[in-house]
Amino acid sequence: MPGVYAVGDINGGPQFTYISFDDHRIVLDDLLGEGKRTRDDRVAVPWCAFLNPPLASVGISEDEAAKEDREMRVAKADIAKIAVMPRPKILGNPAGMAKFVVDTKTDEILGATLHCVDSQELINTVAAVMRLGGTAADLRDGIWTHPSSTEVFNGVL
Repeated sequence: MPGVYAVGDINGGPQFTYISFDDHRIVLDDLLGEGKRTRDDRVAVPWCAFLNPPLASVGISEDEAAKEDREMRVAKADIAKIAVMPRPKILGNPAGMAKFVVDTKTDEILGATLHCVDSQELINTVAAVMRLGGTAADLRDGIWTHPSSTEVFNGVL
């Protein structure tokens, strides 16, 4: 119905504050802009449960990739065993794991789950790489500050 907008938790999409904020940008563009923004570009939307350490994920799981008959490799490691990622140890919280699901033909990141210090930030980097068409190699071969949690990409992928 023209002129009626559903935003936030009632729009039928993921119930996250950041989705509501994007809804607001779409409505604002429709009312005052060019009317070009849509929900169609909502791909690789991350989520996070703020546990200790946080649990964050984006994309599809290993099981979902298998159901889609995707040829994949799974790269995973316990955080405490990633030698090039000292930040969680420095902070006294080396618990958790990192897992990436990667298409073996294209090196596309299909999904990631991170349960570690700073995962709420790391998952945003993974989501941006996914949205921009980057690869697992782009993350793996990145030069990241030290000692930082982003070094998980060097150590796992």
